[in-house]
Amino acid sequence: MIKATVLAGLLSLTSLDLLANWTVSNEQSTVSFISVKKSNVMEAHHFNQITGQLTKDGSFSLNIDLASVDTTIGIRDQRMKEHLFEQSKFANATVSASLTSAIISKLKTNETTPLSLTAELDLHGYKKEITLLVDVIKLSDSSLVVNSTKPVFIKANDFSLVKGIEKLRSLAGLPSISTTVPVSFSLRLNKDK
Repeated sequence: MIKATVLAGLLSLTSLDLLANWTVSNEQSTVSFISVKKSNVMEAHHFNQITGQLTKDGSFSLNIDLASVDTTIGIRDQRMKEHLFEQSKFANATVSASLTSAIISKLKTNETTPLSLTAELDLHGYKKEITLLVDVIKLSDSSLVVNSTKPVFIKANDFSLVKGIEKLRSLAGLPSISTTVPVSFSLRLNKDK
């Protein structure tokens, strides 16, 4: 869901090279979330398909393909796509931000800088401002990593997802499923050639 959240941190990378575009590597990036059922049973999940870009004008966007949710249980994946995300109507979650910052431009290779970023999450037809706490690591002149340092807590009520969670709970015969989900991410950005 919210893998998309982390990507906003990438916007601050604009100052690294104002004449370059940066692309999120799906193969080297992860967006994951944890669900809690029966009050204390936690399970980790992730999305297999994410795309994103930081443009030379400072616009950042991250797109999470909700159909790529992976919980390691096929029937649960299908139920989440159909009843929670309503993927046929809302195919993607997106995170967007705009930032020009001189902080990142001072980074040397293998240096890390912490940032607090404001981004907008568009999920299930609703938009909400979120705060991302990240570490930006400069791996080389052409590669960066943005890691969440604290999870982003996504509240189902903010995105009209409570009804879907209740449907999942009923189908699985569970006494409860938490309506707040922590989302973490690690994004690898490579400079476009």
